[in-house]
Parts: sequence; C-alpha cells; structure tokens
Amino acid sequence: MTDTFEAKKRILREQAEARLAHSVSKVENLSLEEIKTLFHEYQVHQIELELQNEELRDTQKQYEIARDRFARLFNDAPVGYLTIDQSGIIAQTNQTFAEMVERDSHLLGGKALVDFIATADRSAFLGRFKAFFKSPEGKQLSFTLQGSHRRVRCVGKIENQRQEPAQKRRLLLVLSDITDQARAEKALLERERFLTSILETTQDGFWVIDADGLLTDVNDAYCRMTGYTKEELEGLNISDLDAVEDDAMTGERIARIVENGSELFETRHRRKDGSVFDVEISVSFLSQHGGMFVCFCRDISGRKSAELACRENEMRYRLLSDLTMEGIVIHKMGVAVDLNASLARLLGYEPHEILGRNMLELIVHERDRHIVRENVVKDYARPYVVRFVKKNGEVIFVELEARNFEINGETMRVASVRDITERKKSEEEIARVNAELRNALAEKDRFFSIIAHDLKSPISGFLSLTKILVEDFEGLTMKEVNISLNALYKSSVRVFALLENLLEWAKLQQGMLTCSRSPFLLQELIKSSIDFKHSIAEQKEITLLYDVPDGLIADIDPPMIGTVLRNLLSNALKFSNRGGQVLITATQSADTITVAVRDDGVGMDQATLSKLFSLDNKITRLGTEDEASTGLGLILCKEFVEKHGGRIWAESSPGQGATFYFTLPVGDRNGGTSTC
Repeated sequence: MTDTFEAKKRILREQAEARLAHSVSKVENLSLEEIKTLFHEYQVHQIELELQNEELRDTQKQYEIARDRFARLFNDAPVGYLTIDQSGIIAQTNQTFAEMVERDSHLLGGKALVDFIATADRSAFLGRFKAFFKSPEGKQLSFTLQGSHRRVRCVGKIENQRQEPAQKRRLLLVLSDITDQARAEKALLERERFLTSILETTQDGFWVIDADGLLTDVNDAYCRMTGYTKEELEGLNISDLDAVEDDAMTGERIARIVENGSELFETRHRRKDGSVFDVEISVSFLSQHGGMFVCFCRDISGRKSAELACRENEMRYRLLSDLTMEGIVIHKMGVAVDLNASLARLLGYEPHEILGRNMLELIVHERDRHIVRENVVKDYARPYVVRFVKKNGEVIFVELEARNFEINGETMRVASVRDITERKKSEEEIARVNAELRNALAEKDRFFSIIAHDLKSPISGFLSLTKILVEDFEGLTMKEVNISLNALYKSSVRVFALLENLLEWAKLQQGMLTCSRSPFLLQELIKSSIDFKHSIAEQKEITLLYDVPDGLIADIDPPMIGTVLRNLLSNALKFSNRGGQVLITATQSADTITVAVRDDGVGMDQATLSKLFSLDNKITRLGTEDEASTGLGLILCKEFVEKHGGRIWAESSPGQGATFYFTLPVGDRNGGTSTC
C-alpha cells in the first residue's frame, strides 16, 4: 500500500515540473518586484503543499485503521468467509471458517473446498456447484463439514464480476453454522409428528376455530363424540354444536378468551342425532393466521352423573351425621378432613377451627395421647376412653371408636366420639361411695375388734376379782381386799377412758359430733388441759409446763382441740419416767399455728412412729408404770386436727422422749363462728 502511495507522489511531481517549465519565464527577465511576488507565491504554495501533505498523511492513517478494522471484522465475523475459483479451490478464508474445519487459516489456501465437506454431502455439493457458481443470487447450499460435523448453510456472490474475465472470476461464500437450527428443526418436526399422534389417539376431542367461529380442523375423537364426520364438522359454526349458549353469550366468551388468552369452562354439546352431553372445554387463543382458537373437549357426562350421585350421598351423610348426637370426624394421619356439627358443638370450636388441624395435638389431653397412638395404628379400634380438652380448657371424658376406610386410593379414618363425662362422673362417684363403704365396713370391723379386745381384758379382770371377793371375802385380809379394790378401780378407769374414746369415735363416724369453729385464746385451752391432767402428773411427780404467747388466737372448736390436748398429755405422762417433764409450746407462722407436746420419756423407734395414727396398726404399749392404752386416742387426735384443716405428726427416738406436733388455723379476734 505504501509503494502505491509513493508512486502517485512521484507522478504528481513530474507533472508539476513539466507544467512549470511551460508557464514560468526565466528568472533573469524578472524585475525585483516580480521576483519578490514570485517568492511570496512560492512560500504560500509551499505552505499549502505542507498542509496537503499533512492531510494526506491523516488520510493514509485513517485508511490503515479502516484496513485493520476490516481485517479484524473479516477474521472475527460470526460466519465463515472464503473465496473460491470456479474449480472450487480456496483462495482466501477468514479465521471463523478455519475454526469450523478445525485447521489453521494459512494452510487452507489452494485446498479444494470439497475436501472439507462430509463424504455423504460431497456428491450433492459437486452436482450443484457449477450452477451455483454461475448464478449464485437467491440460491443457497447446505452441507456438513468434515471432522467437526457442523451443519452449514452458504450463500455466495461473484467478486469483480465486471472487471475480471469469466475464467478469472472468484466466488465469495458466506457460511452460517446452522447445526443448532437443524437440530431444532428436526426436533420440531418430531414434535409435530408426536403431537399429531396424540391428537389422533387421545380420547379428548380437538378442534380449531377460525376468527369467524368456523371449525377448520377436528380430530377423530370429537367425531366419535358427536356422530359427525370430519367433512360434516369442518365449516360448521360453534353455535351449531353448543346446546347452552346463544350467539350473544358465545360472542362474549370469544372476546373474553381473546383478551385473557385462554379459558376453561363447562357447557353442553349437541350430537348429530340431537341428543346432548356434558363437556369440559379448554380454549387457547393464537394470533397466527389472523387469529384462531385451539380447543380441547372432554366428555364429562359420566363425571357429572357421579358428582350428582356423590352430592346426593353427601347430603344424606351430612343429614345423618348432623342429626346424630355423637361426634363424627374423618381424618388422614390425624389431620381433620371433615367433621359433623355435633363434634364442633361438643368441643366448643367452629368447624373451620378444627379442619386441617392435627386432632391429637389440638383436643386430646396430653396424658392420654399415648392411648390414642396405640389405637390409631389398628384397622379397627374398639371403644376406648380418653380425655379431650375443649376450646375453653374444660376437660371431658369421651369414648372413641374408629376404623380405616379407603377412598381414591388414600387411607382415611372415621371416628365416632361419645361424651361420657357424666357417666364417668357417676362411675367415679359410685367408686368413691363404694370405697367409702368398704372403708366404713373395714373401720367398723376394726372398731368391733378394738372393742372386743380392749373390753375383754378389764371385764375379765372384773369377773376374776369380783369372783374372788364374793367367794373368798371372809378369808381375805384387809390388805388383800384393798389390793383387789385398787385393781378394780384401775380397770374401771381404763374401761371408762375406753368408753369415752369409743363414744367420741362413734359420734364422729356417725356425723353426730358437730364441729363449730370460733376465735379462741389458745393459752387458756392449754392451761385448762394441763389443770385437767395435773393430779395424774402429781402422782408420777412429773412437771407440766407451757410456753404460749399471750393473745395467740386460734380458729378452733375448743372441745375438739381440748380432747386432742388431753390425749397427747395423757400419752406424754404415760410414757414419761417418774420425776420427768412435759412441755407444751405454740408458735405462729403466717396463718398457721404449730402446737408441740414434748416429753423426755422412753421415746419410740421409727417402726412404731409409722403406725401411730393408723387404725389398721393399733398400738397398745404399756406406760412406764404399766398404764394401759385404749389405742384410739391418737386416731381421734388425727380426725379432730384434720377437721380443722391441719395435720399431726410425731418425732422421736428410743430413750430420747417424743414430741407430737399438730397445726391449727390462726383466728381473727373479731371473727365469727363457722363450721368445720
């Protein structure tokens, strides 16, 4: 390119010098002014020439840039470029074509194009090449390249058609890679065949309607549905087939489908014989070919009949389930699917608050959930009882009975729910009364056993002593008479104490012993109890003490608590050694008073402690000086303390004395009287 530019400059200079030789006079003939003018013109022309040269250099630079850009575009083009002569020999190619054939571009010159075409396409290419080379306008060739297996389509144009003779002409070919397009076209063709086979084998009817509402295509399935042939259907208007909609309704539907693109609806179609049948129509609007509607039609007469029968069955089921008093629920894996009104009323929920919820977590009491889990795995669960929790938190007893059933291939479970809360309460009440009766009978038996045992010994003594006194009175000394009378006295005291306790016990068991609580100074009651036992304490030289705060008021029935104190004092005195000490204390903590009766006597072991307040384990230990025991005193104490809402217990160890504690409610000085 540079050599051409320099040659043009040389020719231009030669032409300028020749013109100067003819047009300019000799310098010797010019005046000084003419020479100055000539020199000025020379300088101006020199500057103009320099400007022209600068412009030429810029033009050359732009030319080189354009040349390089063209070379890059040529080589990097997304299509292959190559020039071939009329023999099919490659003169020049771009890099894209070289990549298509997987060769270096500088090695392609002089090669025959047919060598790079797949063997299967060579004969077709050679058969069309000459005609294509001669007149390529509007023609194209397609073939597969060797090696890469790319499918290409090429178009061509003759280069320098006017300047070159026919034998030197070259053809510029443009090759486009259509591999993906060919695959897509093949897939599309296969898809069309596949869809055609579906339309011909499907049980659903298929038809195409043009913009005027006329059927243009229809499949065999719709022909079988209606009894028409394809020829009879093609050209009919959709209004000729629809047995429900009039022209106005059909027009509105068509406009709606055009706007939304598609629609699914149900209607009824008319057969050739005039009968009608239910159909479900799916329509899509396509804008091709001036607009058309593609429709699928399904005969749903059987489904409609089944739905009607199902609705009737459901109505009957709903009436039966709503009228029954039992709750009924259908669930799947514990999740409620349906339920009747009775169950909703029973639980206090609205139906929608239960549907879709896990029944186990929602209404079954947490302590009974394991029972439900054990039964829900059974195909049939016989009636069993659990607790339900209502919406308001109330706990009720219900009886469940459930079995599995299958619908549409799914296993469901139906359960009936019976509220047995009242029955359960009655059963519990009966069980409680029976337990009380059994306990009462057992206590009665123990009561009679105690009477028989405790009365037998003193009465036997009475009989023996009185027999001796009657039969041998004259032979007895005064001392022996005194001993016998003293024994009779002790037996009578024991019998009296026993009868007194038995009387209190009998009154308590028969409900004849009333308990009337009122505020009472505890110190006074304790002092009176000590005074009552003072003579017995003096006989054994035992000191009785008390430590009770002044003004401590208890809410008690004084006679009952007096009996408790006297019995505990009797026990303390009985098991204290001569010269011992008994102390009564009382302390208040919040609304409770704790009374303690402490002795320093013989004490007792843990086995004896555990049996003190039980009628089943009657303990009749003799005192330190052989004092007898009725065995009922501590039982009465327990009953009387518990009637006051308190409790009683003992602490002791052998040889360390014993302390009996019991609690009482604190009283209000201004309080009134109340029953226990």
